[in-house]
Amino acid sequence: MSFDLSPFDALDGAPPPSADLGPRPAATLDCFATRRRSPAVGRRFWRFLAENWAGFDRVERARCVRMFARFRPDWTRDALDCEGRSIYDSLPETFTAYRGQNGLELASGALFTLSLEGARRQAAERRGVEAVEARIFALRAARRDVALVFAADGEGEIVMFPAPRVDLRARRLIELAN
Repeated sequence: MSFDLSPFDALDGAPPPSADLGPRPAATLDCFATRRRSPAVGRRFWRFLAENWAGFDRVERARCVRMFARFRPDWTRDALDCEGRSIYDSLPETFTAYRGQNGLELASGALFTLSLEGARRQAAERRGVEAVEARIFALRAARRDVALVFAADGEGEIVMFPAPRVDLRARRLIELAN
């Protein structure tokens, strides 16, 4: 997978990053980490993530926490595509989000679904690996803490802003899927 990052280079004259970043969010986030923080770079950061997050694999939570915090002041719902904005606008002020874990991943994954059934599917098989210890977690969330929204398989999927307001350790195990 290759991303066109040339629009970002014009913002600060930085040397162009490699456009062949693959589905690794760390490489992409590093390109933004080298930019000086400005509202224009921040808006492009969110738009880029909204357009490409679904193609990422194995998101590094620590790096995302830093970058999300750095660019949070520049976030607007306008970074989301039409479907994402529609889902975001339909969220109540507080809601329950779910995450299916397959026992091989850390429980600190970034992507949540708005559907319990979707979480069950995530728990049963993720990245082509059959579940070892399938678990489903629920998180009470606030709309103001939603960073990205996607329509996937007819359901809403969200990525939350990290702490301080969202404490992923507060998730509760609601069922074992096996």
